[in-house]
Amino acid sequence: MSERELEAAVAVAAEHGLRSDHPVILRDAWHVLVHLRPLPLVARVSRRTPNPMVSEDDVIREVGIAAHAARKGAPVVPPSDLLDPGPHRYGGHVVAFWRYVEPGGGLDPRAAGRGLRSIHEALADYEAELPALHTEEIVAMLDRLEPSADVDFLRELGARRPDGPLQALHGDAHLGNCLPGPLWHDFETACRGPREFDLAPLALSADARDHEPSRLALEAYGEYDADLLEEFVPVYSAWIYASFMAALPHRPELGPRLAERLRWLRATYG
Repeated sequence: MSERELEAAVAVAAEHGLRSDHPVILRDAWHVLVHLRPLPLVARVSRRTPNPMVSEDDVIREVGIAAHAARKGAPVVPPSDLLDPGPHRYGGHVVAFWRYVEPGGGLDPRAAGRGLRSIHEALADYEAELPALHTEEIVAMLDRLEPSADVDFLRELGARRPDGPLQALHGDAHLGNCLPGPLWHDFETACRGPREFDLAPLALSADARDHEPSRLALEAYGEYDADLLEEFVPVYSAWIYASFMAALPHRPELGPRLAERLRWLRATYG
């Protein structure tokens, strides 16, 4: 399923004089992560099928914002320094390179929450252009879908605009995007908005899935505007579940999970 993405990772590295004899796929989801063993190098390779959540421009922005946070000492996985991190293009794929982080132990959610605050502080002076929240993405994804009550519901939630101080954000700061250490990664969907938008993934997971690690991370983050966070949970949810709906033709296994989450969202914010 991911042979073409693996081939792209190996080929681009080889073009820069870096040989991988034993590449291994670390993750196969929205994009494919390839550890180019024995090198301390990970390639993030886009699929040829368009990702409803991530564009090529997002990959370009990701390298810049992660590099900025790393220079400030924030706990992020940095772009690779073995070669130009990219993005590179090969066979219809977009490839970016990152430093490989050796896995070890479990994730401390409290440390992850403190780390997210450090990232926000590091990005407070990041001035490069970023999307405003995920407004345009939500509209674009929903416009491609057949009209339905669910589409209309997500469109209404996604159009909400809570007010708050604006700055650069991770954009999708759930604990699945944090490695033990902790080290946050996956800045492809970085955006600009109030910090509470970045806390919405933790609040959503804690509420909708009764996920204790997310609750602990949110507590450890420190001071935030609880009312503003509550307003952002349905806005973030609209983006996530719109992406699920857009991905269903290629990932039908998301169907039952999407149906359950939409029921919860209607019961809570409908």
